[in-house]
Amino acid sequence: MKTMKIGLSSGINPLPAMQCKAAVFAAAAARQADVELVEDHLEMRADAPCARVGLADRKIASLLSVQALEAAGCDKAVLPDVKIQPYLAEVQREVAVPIVPLFAGVADYVKAQGVSRVALLGTAAAAGFFKSLLGNAVEWVDLTAQEAEAFEAIQNPETGLRKLGLTDAFKAQLVEIGNALVARGAQCLLPNCTQVARYARELQEAGLPLFDILRDTAERAVAEPCERNPIGFKIGMIGGLGPAATVDLYDKIVKATPAKVDQAHIKLVVEQNPQIPDRTAALLEGGEDPTLALYNCAERLERDGCDVIIVPCNTAHAFVPYLERYLKTPFVNMQQTALDEIKAKLGDAARVGLLATSGTIRTGIYGDKAKAMGLPIFVPDETHQARVMAAIYGPQGAKAGFTDGVCREDLLSAAEYLVKTYDCNCLILGCTELPLILDESDAFDVAGKSVVVVDPTAALARRVVGLAEKATEERGVR
Repeated sequence: MKTMKIGLSSGINPLPAMQCKAAVFAAAAARQADVELVEDHLEMRADAPCARVGLADRKIASLLSVQALEAAGCDKAVLPDVKIQPYLAEVQREVAVPIVPLFAGVADYVKAQGVSRVALLGTAAAAGFFKSLLGNAVEWVDLTAQEAEAFEAIQNPETGLRKLGLTDAFKAQLVEIGNALVARGAQCLLPNCTQVARYARELQEAGLPLFDILRDTAERAVAEPCERNPIGFKIGMIGGLGPAATVDLYDKIVKATPAKVDQAHIKLVVEQNPQIPDRTAALLEGGEDPTLALYNCAERLERDGCDVIIVPCNTAHAFVPYLERYLKTPFVNMQQTALDEIKAKLGDAARVGLLATSGTIRTGIYGDKAKAMGLPIFVPDETHQARVMAAIYGPQGAKAGFTDGVCREDLLSAAEYLVKTYDCNCLILGCTELPLILDESDAFDVAGKSVVVVDPTAALARRVVGLAEKATEERGVR
């Protein structure tokens, strides 16, 4: 029998959490289930200057606690806190571990018991939340203004149940209000305060028909199957290689996404590190190795839950195989994506000219893949390759912030060489700085010939958007 790991957020309401913990073990014993209980003891801040800040504190504390339980490998999480329940969907959207709602069992209970009239014992959460849970299935018996006012003292965190426990005075008040609600027709009382829920057994023994949400939640946590919550597809980008190329790829992803509102766009995380050592210098001149800096970025993206990792730097792909050995998250390869598009567009007629850094050319990250696909690929001679490097790294090159003038002339000179010398009908802008100088095109005039200009950055953007759209369709969530 597989051990079920149930996570319990115990810091926001420690004593009710203790009761829930006991109920989990009791339910596990009754069902002969193998359960491991993991607790997170993060407390909520108590210094909120106003109610709105207090609500934000509660939401953030709840999310942090559930995230800790998720990181601990829990199959489910329980938040024994009434006030967070109306906002539970907001917390659930951010995590894959399913959160067991406190009031999810109420509808079945009401139906099974034939209950037609319900009342709330407490005022912690808005009454509208509970009414939305049961819809038109029941009628509601509301608290009087005087009864609601009494709960201000009962629920006060410094002078009420939380601090003093179920004193004789508090118990007498709760029983009196509960009996009054029953007298007005209520057949079932729901605890609208976590501390009231904590004393469900004592109040039941006093004759109140109070639904025990902590015990019911514990029983459902043990009994119900575990189904992970679907999370939206998230792209991870190693940025800063260089910064303008990072912005360019992000811009192209946004433009390639079929979205009409902000919420229809794709989750994307950029781990921006412009201090990653120069990739070309490392490959050609024995410069500092960027492997660890690249790995650290990729590992952070993986820890952040990214589904894929992309790198807006062609030369950096020479180091990707070293990283992949230690990561589970797949990279989407820029070179392969661009070559796949060329193959689909031109087929066997393609004659590819590569405009890229000398490091990219020397490593064969385009050439080897093109050869494996049966695509002939050509590179500039030494003179024209120097002009490509100047267009990228020169004092008036793309990395210096230039996108026209000398850098464009240098790049076009190399492009003309490839078209004239090798009859290329397709040019790859094989450095992420080059699309800042020259646009992608299906019909670009070079040396009197119309050629296809492929931007691997744009191809990569289209590929990851396609992956995200497919994942959204499969998961049912953006």
